[in-house]
Amino acid sequence: MTETTPKYKLEVFEGPLDLLLSLIAKNKIDICDIPIALILDQYMEYLSMMEKMDMDIAGEFITMASELMLIKSRMLFPKQEEEDAEDPRAALAAALLEYKKAKEAAVLLNDMYSEYSGRFAKESDVFPVRRDEQPTDMDSALLQKAFVRLINRSKLYSSPPEKVFAPLLRGRMVSVPEKILSIMKRLRRMGRDSFDSIMLLCENRSELVASFMAILELAKARRIELEEDDDGDLHLILNTHSNRKAVNDNAE
Repeated sequence: MTETTPKYKLEVFEGPLDLLLSLIAKNKIDICDIPIALILDQYMEYLSMMEKMDMDIAGEFITMASELMLIKSRMLFPKQEEEDAEDPRAALAAALLEYKKAKEAAVLLNDMYSEYSGRFAKESDVFPVRRDEQPTDMDSALLQKAFVRLINRSKLYSSPPEKVFAPLLRGRMVSVPEKILSIMKRLRRMGRDSFDSIMLLCENRSELVASFMAILELAKARRIELEEDDDGDLHLILNTHSNRKAVNDNAE
């Protein structure tokens, strides 16, 4: 009778910050007041389990382990009397908060894409859709690539400290119709523009999402065409035929 080797399922994390966030959530810990000794022990236990299961441990996990050990050693030193002495955990807490915001933004954008990507606002007097002109498979593939770029770029807006976001949240929300008019005005002047250039004009995640939704609407209405160059960059091209017909239909 042969013995069966026990099998263990180990949760896979995207990186060390992802692992740390999971440990913090499981222990119900405040990110700004992390008990380093406890988290370090659990972190090293996870790496040990990875090693036992012959899993490749990425260098970034090892680097984070050394950072945690360094923070732990610094916290063992006598506390300085200066009031402005920096907490050894401050940099780690800031990185975790930024990473958490990026994950939350990614979830939000995915939810919005799932909810709205299959919709088209019925505005026939403004954006008439020709029944014989439906988005091609290439359009769908390019839109998927554009969405991946949007997700990656949204993470860039999570990097500033929390105090930077307060005025942005209180600011005016940019609507999709506004972005449609803005993009069309830009394309009428230039004829074509890159997806990245349009996204670089966005000042926050709200405007980023509005811009992407505007591009979806324009692509579905065949007001623009999407093109990928040899370098893999996405471009928006004004569909002069469709826009000319839209003007004539509105005039009638």
